Amino acid sequence: MTLYPDQWGLLEELAAARDAPAGGGWLQGGREEGDNRRRTSAVHALADEQLCELAPAGRPDLPGPRAGGAGWAARITADGILALQYHRRRNQPAAAPHPVGAADPALHALELLDSEMDPLRRFLTIPDAAGARPALLRPVVERARAVPGGRRWHLAATAEQLEAIGFVLRLEALAGNARAWHRFLREYGPPVRPAR
Repeated sequence: MTLYPDQWGLLEELAAARDAPAGGGWLQGGREEGDNRRRTSAVHALADEQLCELAPAGRPDLPGPRAGGAGWAARITADGILALQYHRRRNQPAAAPHPVGAADPALHALELLDSEMDPLRRFLTIPDAAGARPALLRPVVERARAVPGGRRWHLAATAEQLEAIGFVLRLEALAGNARAWHRFLREYGPPVRPAR
């Protein structure tokens, strides 16, 4: 799913609410006169992509999901923060890679196009990216070998690193270019998210 501009705008609002001193990181909506179905639909689309979480209905201090759309409260997730940071970096050029070393044959072998490597490099330029994904991804990108005479790269990755690659290509799809994500799914299947 590619996010629309209004969904990116709502994700920005959710990030701002997270940093606001009041409200506990929750953004509320659906009750004001100007809050319409499109905004409610956008917040549910973000929740479906696990970019935000909706307040449970049992919280009397926050409007949870209700029948008839009486109101909602949502807060951004860690994946939402990464998606937003990635989206901001997407149009900035990535640094040129420095292929080193040979891939370990015990790992999953992958072959990615230049256009599929760019999102991985871009993701690694996000300052202070939270979570283990950047640490998992960096050695894979650094060890990537260019295929002579082509615009392809050989990579070797563990199952966790494969999940991190899939996550970044999903971010690229959310940002507007789903081609790499769809090819990844066709070639390597859906990445299995490790247990947290």
